[in-house]
Amino acid sequence: MVKIIADSTCDISSDEAEKLGIEILPITIRFGDEEFLDGVNITHEEFYDKLDRYEELPKTSQISPAVFEDIFEKHLKNGDEIAAFFISSELSGTYQSATIAAMEAAEKYNANNRLHIVDTQNVSIGSALIIREAVKLRDAGLSAEQIALKCSELSQHIRLYAMVGSLKYLKKGGRLSNAEAFAGSLLHITPIISIENGKVAIAGKVRGKKAAETFILNKMSEYKINKNHDFIFGHINSLNMLTPFKEKAASMVCNINADIITGSIGCAVGTHVGPGTIGVAYIEE
Repeated sequence: MVKIIADSTCDISSDEAEKLGIEILPITIRFGDEEFLDGVNITHEEFYDKLDRYEELPKTSQISPAVFEDIFEKHLKNGDEIAAFFISSELSGTYQSATIAAMEAAEKYNANNRLHIVDTQNVSIGSALIIREAVKLRDAGLSAEQIALKCSELSQHIRLYAMVGSLKYLKKGGRLSNAEAFAGSLLHITPIISIENGKVAIAGKVRGKKAAETFILNKMSEYKINKNHDFIFGHINSLNMLTPFKEKAASMVCNINADIITGSIGCAVGTHVGPGTIGVAYIEE
Protein backbone atom coordinates (compact mmCIF):
# COMPACT_ATOMS: atom_id res chain seq x y z
CA MET A 1 0.00 0.00 0.00
CA VAL A 2 0.97 3.64 -0.49
CA LYS A 3 0.78 5.65 2.74
CA ILE A 4 0.35 9.42 2.49
CA ILE A 5 1.70 11.42 5.42
CA ALA A 6 1.63 15.18 6.08
CA ASP A 7 2.20 17.65 8.90
CA SER A 8 -0.69 19.56 10.44
CA THR A 9 0.24 22.88 8.83
CA CYS A 10 -1.70 21.66 5.77
CA ASP A 11 -4.86 22.39 7.83
CA ILE A 12 -6.61 19.19 6.80
CA SER A 13 -8.90 18.30 9.71
CA SER A 14 -8.75 14.93 11.42
CA ASP A 15 -12.20 14.04 10.05
CA GLU A 16 -11.18 14.90 6.50
CA ALA A 17 -7.85 13.08 6.91
CA GLU A 18 -9.75 9.94 7.90
CA LYS A 19 -11.99 10.21 4.83
CA LEU A 20 -8.97 10.74 2.58
CA GLY A 21 -7.02 7.91 4.20
CA ILE A 22 -3.97 9.95 5.17
CA GLU A 23 -1.94 10.47 8.34
CA ILE A 24 -1.44 13.93 9.84
CA LEU A 25 1.45 14.53 12.23
CA PRO A 26 0.78 17.48 14.57
CA ILE A 27 3.15 20.34 15.23
CA THR A 28 3.38 21.70 18.79
CA ILE A 29 1.85 25.05 19.80
CA ARG A 30 2.82 26.86 23.01
CA PHE A 31 0.91 29.67 24.69
CA GLY A 32 3.17 30.59 27.60
CA ASP A 33 3.45 27.45 29.73
CA GLU A 34 0.56 25.72 27.96
CA GLU A 35 1.46 23.22 25.25
CA PHE A 36 -0.88 21.77 22.63
CA LEU A 37 -0.73 19.43 19.66
CA ASP A 38 -2.19 21.14 16.61
CA GLY A 39 -5.56 19.61 15.72
CA VAL A 40 -5.31 17.00 18.49
CA ASN A 41 -6.08 18.79 21.77
CA ILE A 42 -6.72 22.26 20.40
CA THR A 43 -9.14 23.20 17.61
CA HIS A 44 -8.78 26.16 15.27
CA GLU A 45 -11.58 27.93 17.16
CA GLU A 46 -9.85 27.38 20.51
CA PHE A 47 -6.52 28.49 19.04
CA TYR A 48 -7.95 31.81 17.82
CA ASP A 49 -9.73 32.40 21.11
CA LYS A 50 -6.38 32.10 22.90
CA LEU A 51 -4.63 34.16 20.21
CA ASP A 52 -7.03 37.02 20.91
CA ARG A 53 -6.50 36.84 24.68
CA TYR A 54 -2.71 36.46 24.87
CA GLU A 55 -0.44 39.50 24.62
CA GLU A 56 2.41 37.55 23.02
CA LEU A 57 2.15 35.42 19.90
CA PRO A 58 2.33 31.65 20.46
CA LYS A 59 5.41 29.63 19.59
CA THR A 60 5.28 26.64 17.27
CA SER A 61 7.71 23.73 17.20
CA GLN A 62 8.42 21.57 14.18
CA ILE A 63 8.17 17.79 14.38
CA SER A 64 11.39 16.11 15.48
CA PRO A 65 13.33 13.67 13.24
CA ALA A 66 12.69 10.94 15.86
CA VAL A 67 8.91 11.21 15.39
CA PHE A 68 9.31 11.04 11.62
CA GLU A 69 11.66 8.09 11.85
CA ASP A 70 9.21 6.13 14.01
CA ILE A 71 6.31 6.62 11.61
CA PHE A 72 8.43 5.90 8.53
CA GLU A 73 9.87 2.73 10.05
CA LYS A 74 6.40 1.47 11.05
CA HIS A 75 5.19 1.55 7.45
CA LEU A 76 8.41 0.38 5.82
CA LYS A 77 8.48 -2.59 8.19
CA ASN A 78 5.01 -3.53 6.89
CA GLY A 79 6.24 -3.38 3.31
CA ASP A 80 4.32 -0.20 2.44
CA GLU A 81 5.45 2.71 0.27
CA ILE A 82 5.37 6.26 1.64
CA ALA A 83 4.75 9.64 0.01
CA ALA A 84 5.17 12.36 2.65
CA PHE A 85 4.23 16.02 2.15
CA PHE A 86 5.45 18.90 4.29
CA ILE A 87 5.30 22.68 4.70
CA SER A 88 7.61 24.69 2.46
CA SER A 89 11.27 24.29 3.37
CA GLU A 90 11.51 28.10 3.09
CA LEU A 91 9.06 28.50 5.99
CA SER A 92 10.08 25.72 8.39
CA GLY A 93 12.75 23.15 9.15
CA THR A 94 10.12 20.39 9.04
CA TYR A 95 11.09 19.23 5.56
CA GLN A 96 14.75 19.01 6.56
CA SER A 97 13.87 17.02 9.70
CA ALA A 98 11.74 14.63 7.65
CA THR A 99 14.50 14.21 5.08
CA ILE A 100 17.05 13.33 7.77
CA ALA A 101 14.66 10.79 9.26
CA ALA A 102 13.84 9.35 5.84
CA MET A 103 17.52 8.72 5.08
CA GLU A 104 17.92 6.82 8.36
CA ALA A 105 14.74 4.78 7.91
CA ALA A 106 15.38 4.00 4.25
CA GLU A 107 18.91 2.82 4.96
CA LYS A 108 17.72 0.60 7.80
CA TYR A 109 15.12 -1.11 5.60
CA ASN A 110 16.93 -0.77 2.25
CA ALA A 111 13.91 1.19 1.01
CA ASN A 112 15.09 4.27 -0.89
CA ASN A 113 12.65 3.45 -3.69
CA ARG A 114 9.72 3.17 -1.25
CA LEU A 115 10.07 6.42 0.72
CA HIS A 116 9.66 9.81 -0.93
CA ILE A 117 9.59 13.25 0.75
CA VAL A 118 7.91 16.18 -1.03
CA ASP A 119 8.45 19.86 -0.28
CA THR A 120 5.01 21.32 -1.06
CA GLN A 121 6.58 24.78 -1.45
CA ASN A 122 3.42 25.94 0.29
CA VAL A 123 1.43 26.00 3.52
CA SER A 124 -2.16 25.64 4.76
CA ILE A 125 -4.72 25.40 1.96
CA GLY A 126 -1.92 25.50 -0.64
CA SER A 127 -0.35 22.36 0.84
CA ALA A 128 -3.80 20.79 1.22
CA LEU A 129 -4.34 21.08 -2.54
CA ILE A 130 -1.18 19.08 -3.27
CA ILE A 131 -2.09 16.42 -0.71
CA ARG A 132 -5.59 16.02 -2.13
CA GLU A 133 -4.03 15.49 -5.57
CA ALA A 134 -1.73 12.87 -4.04
CA VAL A 135 -4.78 11.01 -2.70
CA LYS A 136 -6.35 10.93 -6.17
CA LEU A 137 -3.12 9.59 -7.67
CA ARG A 138 -2.84 6.95 -4.94
CA ASP A 139 -6.42 5.86 -5.56
CA ALA A 140 -5.64 5.64 -9.29
CA GLY A 141 -2.95 3.08 -8.47
CA LEU A 142 0.24 5.11 -8.86
CA SER A 143 3.36 4.29 -6.86
CA ALA A 144 4.76 6.56 -4.15
CA GLU A 145 7.56 7.59 -6.50
CA GLN A 146 5.13 8.50 -9.28
CA ILE A 147 2.93 10.42 -6.84
CA ALA A 148 5.91 12.37 -5.48
CA LEU A 149 7.14 13.30 -8.96
CA LYS A 150 3.73 14.44 -10.21
CA CYS A 151 2.96 16.40 -7.03
CA SER A 152 6.37 18.08 -7.03
CA GLU A 153 5.58 19.32 -10.53
CA LEU A 154 2.08 20.47 -9.54
CA SER A 155 3.50 22.37 -6.55
CA GLN A 156 5.11 24.80 -9.02
CA HIS A 157 1.66 25.83 -10.22
CA ILE A 158 -0.16 26.51 -6.94
CA ARG A 159 -1.67 29.95 -6.57
CA LEU A 160 -2.57 31.12 -3.06
CA TYR A 161 -3.93 34.58 -2.28
CA ALA A 162 -5.34 35.80 1.03
CA MET A 163 -6.48 39.19 2.30
CA VAL A 164 -5.15 39.88 5.79
CA GLY A 165 -7.88 40.21 8.40
CA SER A 166 -6.06 42.51 10.80
CA LEU A 167 -2.77 44.43 11.02
CA LYS A 168 -2.73 43.70 14.76
CA TYR A 169 -0.93 40.39 14.41
CA LEU A 170 1.56 41.62 11.82
CA LYS A 171 2.48 44.31 14.35
CA LYS A 172 2.69 41.79 17.21
CA GLY A 173 5.03 39.61 15.16
CA GLY A 174 7.30 42.53 14.32
CA ARG A 175 6.42 42.55 10.64
CA LEU A 176 4.97 46.05 10.98
CA SER A 177 6.14 48.89 13.21
CA ASN A 178 3.64 50.62 15.51
CA ALA A 179 3.62 53.61 13.17
CA GLU A 180 3.04 51.46 10.07
CA ALA A 181 0.22 49.56 11.78
CA PHE A 182 -1.41 52.79 13.00
CA ALA A 183 -1.20 54.44 9.58
CA GLY A 184 -2.44 51.28 7.88
CA SER A 185 -5.44 51.00 10.19
CA LEU A 186 -6.22 54.69 9.77
CA LEU A 187 -6.21 54.34 5.98
CA HIS A 188 -7.97 50.94 6.03
CA ILE A 189 -5.02 49.31 4.27
CA THR A 190 -5.48 45.60 3.59
CA PRO A 191 -2.40 43.62 2.54
CA ILE A 192 -2.87 40.62 0.25
CA ILE A 193 -0.38 37.81 0.82
CA SER A 194 0.69 35.08 -1.56
CA ILE A 195 3.22 32.26 -1.65
CA GLU A 196 6.06 32.85 -4.11
CA ASN A 197 8.91 30.35 -4.48
CA GLY A 198 7.94 28.79 -1.20
CA LYS A 199 8.01 32.07 0.74
CA VAL A 200 5.26 34.38 2.01
CA ALA A 201 5.14 37.52 -0.11
CA ILE A 202 3.02 40.67 -0.21
CA ALA A 203 1.14 40.50 -3.50
CA GLY A 204 -0.41 43.92 -2.98
CA LYS A 205 -1.87 46.50 -0.60
CA VAL A 206 -5.27 48.08 -1.16
CA ARG A 207 -7.71 50.25 0.77
CA GLY A 208 -10.65 48.32 2.15
CA LYS A 209 -11.93 44.75 2.09
CA LYS A 210 -13.95 45.13 -1.11
CA ALA A 211 -10.86 46.31 -2.97
CA ALA A 212 -8.98 43.32 -1.53
CA GLU A 213 -11.66 40.95 -2.84
CA THR A 214 -11.41 42.56 -6.27
CA PHE A 215 -7.62 42.22 -6.19
CA ILE A 216 -7.87 38.47 -5.56
CA LEU A 217 -10.53 38.02 -8.25
CA ASN A 218 -8.29 39.86 -10.72
CA LYS A 219 -5.40 37.53 -9.83
CA MET A 220 -7.69 34.56 -10.47
CA SER A 221 -8.39 36.00 -13.93
CA GLU A 222 -4.72 36.70 -14.60
CA TYR A 223 -3.52 33.26 -13.46
CA LYS A 224 -6.37 31.15 -14.76
CA ILE A 225 -7.77 28.24 -12.79
CA ASN A 226 -7.04 24.71 -14.01
CA LYS A 227 -10.56 23.34 -13.74
CA ASN A 228 -9.46 19.71 -13.59
CA HIS A 229 -8.13 20.14 -10.06
CA ASP A 230 -9.69 21.00 -6.69
CA PHE A 231 -10.24 24.60 -5.60
CA ILE A 232 -10.13 25.70 -1.96
CA PHE A 233 -11.69 28.73 -0.28
CA GLY A 234 -10.00 29.37 3.07
CA HIS A 235 -10.95 31.47 6.06
CA ILE A 236 -9.96 32.24 9.65
CA ASN A 237 -13.09 32.31 11.82
CA SER A 238 -14.81 34.36 9.12
CA LEU A 239 -17.37 32.28 7.23
CA ASN A 240 -19.65 35.32 7.27
CA MET A 241 -17.05 37.27 5.26
CA LEU A 242 -16.22 34.34 3.00
CA THR A 243 -19.81 33.75 1.85
CA PRO A 244 -20.23 37.00 -0.14
CA PHE A 245 -16.75 36.56 -1.61
CA LYS A 246 -17.66 33.04 -2.77
CA GLU A 247 -20.74 34.50 -4.46
CA LYS A 248 -18.55 37.00 -6.32
CA ALA A 249 -16.22 34.20 -7.41
CA ALA A 250 -19.05 31.84 -8.40
CA SER A 251 -18.83 32.47 -12.15
CA MET A 252 -15.09 31.70 -12.11
CA VAL A 253 -15.39 28.35 -10.33
CA CYS A 254 -18.76 27.07 -11.57
CA ASN A 255 -17.26 24.86 -14.31
CA ILE A 256 -14.63 23.16 -12.16
CA ASN A 257 -14.51 19.41 -12.81
CA ALA A 258 -13.30 18.64 -9.29
CA ASP A 259 -14.14 19.49 -5.70
CA ILE A 260 -14.71 23.01 -4.41
CA ILE A 261 -13.77 23.01 -0.73
CA THR A 262 -14.17 25.45 2.12
CA GLY A 263 -11.33 25.06 4.61
CA SER A 264 -10.28 26.58 7.91
CA ILE A 265 -6.81 28.17 8.02
CA GLY A 266 -4.83 27.17 11.11
CA CYS A 267 -1.96 28.37 13.27
CA ALA A 268 0.91 28.31 10.76
CA VAL A 269 -0.63 31.22 8.83
CA GLY A 270 -3.22 32.43 11.32
CA THR A 271 -0.70 33.42 14.01
CA HIS A 272 0.58 36.19 11.73
CA VAL A 273 -2.60 37.42 10.00
CA GLY A 274 -5.37 36.74 12.52
CA PRO A 275 -9.15 36.21 12.29
CA GLY A 276 -10.99 37.85 9.41
CA THR A 277 -8.52 36.55 6.84
CA ILE A 278 -10.02 34.90 3.73
CA GLY A 279 -8.36 33.53 0.63
CA VAL A 280 -8.16 30.99 -2.16
CA ALA A 281 -5.81 28.27 -3.33
CA TYR A 282 -5.88 26.59 -6.73
CA ILE A 283 -3.72 25.08 -9.44
CA GLU A 284 -3.23 27.38 -12.42
CA GLU A 285 -3.51 26.35 -16.05
